[in-house]
Amino acid sequence: MKTHFTYQYLKALKPESKRYEAYDDHRIVNNKLRDEGAPGLGVRVSPGGSKTFFYAYRRGNTTNRVTIGRFPTVDLDYARGKAKEYAESLSEGKDPNRERNKAKAERPVTLREYADRFQTEYVERKLKPSSQRDYKARLNRIKASKLAGMALIDIKRDQVRKFLKGIAKDQPINANRIHSILSKLFNEAMEDQLIPENPIKGMKKVANENERYVEYSDADIKEIWKAIHDEPESMQGVLKMLLMTGQRLGETSRMKWDYIDMDSATWTIPKGETKSDRTHIVPLTEMALQVLRRMKAIYPDREYVFQGFLNRDAPIADFKGVTERIRTDAKLKGFRIHDFRHIVATRMINLEIDFIHVGKVLNHRALAGENHITARYTNSDFSKQKRRAMEIWNAHLIELTSPLKLVKTVNERG
Repeated sequence: MKTHFTYQYLKALKPESKRYEAYDDHRIVNNKLRDEGAPGLGVRVSPGGSKTFFYAYRRGNTTNRVTIGRFPTVDLDYARGKAKEYAESLSEGKDPNRERNKAKAERPVTLREYADRFQTEYVERKLKPSSQRDYKARLNRIKASKLAGMALIDIKRDQVRKFLKGIAKDQPINANRIHSILSKLFNEAMEDQLIPENPIKGMKKVANENERYVEYSDADIKEIWKAIHDEPESMQGVLKMLLMTGQRLGETSRMKWDYIDMDSATWTIPKGETKSDRTHIVPLTEMALQVLRRMKAIYPDREYVFQGFLNRDAPIADFKGVTERIRTDAKLKGFRIHDFRHIVATRMINLEIDFIHVGKVLNHRALAGENHITARYTNSDFSKQKRRAMEIWNAHLIELTSPLKLVKTVNERG
């Protein structure tokens, strides 16, 4: 199919069961050329959701393709420029694929280029969907770094360590996770004979991952609740749901209406969406249902419960800013979004809810005391115990935040 490419059009392309392609075209309005596309430029959408620019051309009776790069790491302007460059090369009697391969053979592979290959050949083929999201987010951080433009073979140990230390200042655990991904990436590059050795083999992690001691008083929780009320509706809704249910941020922010059963008051998180790689059913209290009804009234006929601010067809995603705002408004310098989960777990235990039932609510194997032996003899899904635990916690949360209102009125929002 042909259409005029724009950033929003490319971003909105959805994966299908089979790979498909779309081609760039001129945009003509009222018989006038408004925007010039690039003949031969296409984008290939894989079932996994990756979108790759390519240039298609014919030599004799054969249709050939030359890969340009993956969207959005490679932007539309660059892709159009390369397509026009290949078209010019073709008009001079040169084969774009041959010219590209010749150029690649004459220069070493960069970290950015190999990160794209690593994502396609390792991440998308070998990891489950929930793990893929984490890997891809961290690979994007790597591809946006100063190291990304360097040849793999030129990257030194001290340069990687400096990069990781910069991340560790604000995100120590994330720095260590990126360290692990880089180590795996360099090992794969060795297997592909692109580098003689892994430059960070045996390198110590740059951050200490000792568990933080997280403790929030009643007053702290009240201040957090107040700070939440200053956020836009989608952000306000997802933060409340985190504090009400104790579920993980990624699983909550990607909540879809298809996962919600208002009649049975349950939220079913599919196996592929959970960190534990198993379906998880979350009981919903009246407090949580009020938030969902509010979201439905504001965003009817949407796939995701908590809508993104820029793309109405995507879930809410950017939480860095709100973390800083809550820290400032609630006067809690060390606050993190993940602390909602700690609050729910510790408060449930303080309310004399059994550790196992708390673990079942949070879908946390260790807290629930699960291992390969107990799993064989425990067939219960603990649905009644989970609902009771959630109702006790939410009743306590209402007491804590009273007389604060669950949802702002229209007049209060102005």
